[in-house]
Amino acid sequence: MPNNNFKCGFVTLAGKTNIGKSTLLNQIMQTEIAIATHKPQTTRHLIKGVYQDEQSQIIFIDSPGMHIATDQLGRNMRKAASVAIQETDIVVLLVDARSELKIGEIEKQIIDLAITSNVGLILAINKIDLVEKSRILPLIQEYINYADFQAVVPISAKNNDGIDLLLTEIKNALPINSPLIIDGSYTDQTEKKLAAEYIRAEIIEQISKEIPYSVAIKIEEFNEIFDSKNQRSRVQIHATIFVDRENHKMILLGKNGRQIAAIGRASRERISKMLDCPCDLMLFVKVRTDWRNQYSQLKELGYSSKDLNL
Repeated sequence: MPNNNFKCGFVTLAGKTNIGKSTLLNQIMQTEIAIATHKPQTTRHLIKGVYQDEQSQIIFIDSPGMHIATDQLGRNMRKAASVAIQETDIVVLLVDARSELKIGEIEKQIIDLAITSNVGLILAINKIDLVEKSRILPLIQEYINYADFQAVVPISAKNNDGIDLLLTEIKNALPINSPLIIDGSYTDQTEKKLAAEYIRAEIIEQISKEIPYSVAIKIEEFNEIFDSKNQRSRVQIHATIFVDRENHKMILLGKNGRQIAAIGRASRERISKMLDCPCDLMLFVKVRTDWRNQYSQLKELGYSSKDLNL
């Protein structure tokens, strides 16, 4: 029998960079579809994850963190985040529990954009495991004095604390609707996209300077090998890492190629786990000066304004 009370809609996870949006999405989906690191500006694309149970289907959008853009890539990311806030059913605003007891300018921009677009708001105070409980209520009060939130939920995305309550509040806020995704997909991230993101994640984790933010990954080859039973037994991947300076290339390669070898080993392990089969990974590093401001190069690498939108 059809469920006449079934809830379905889009939910955008919004907030500053490095606030925990990707960690939250991965916890909800119980798999890694968005790379999450301790460094800001990790997410570049709008990543969709489809959560479904007997009562609901929630299409989550993990948007790039709102930040001050210094190049065309940053401006494209910011535009994508704004569109994701305007064209959704619910915005979940993530706020760091360690924040000052006032609303930041970026949070105000997100709230105001959602209100002017007639989009409902849910406030999620994240990283509550890092503060005393007595600090959370005054922070919540600042936000509910500024805007009308449909729910306020303290969470720790990293520790999976409060996620079930957040999901319940999201379901309560969503409209009654039939499922929008009917093919069983749980994400719009292809294996090629995920492979590229895992390589970029390893660069972010292993390289401490500004290099990770000038890096783009392009999968040049993705060849699947099947056995006699038509089961995938191996995948061969060739990927190019683009940087915008020659000295960045040298740092990525490392002395005697040790750094790029370490990135390759760690990436290969993550990709093999995702593919559920062994993979051969070949990495190449090339210099493309100022690629983050070149429209043609942004388009080729999947970072044009059109590519980043819903």
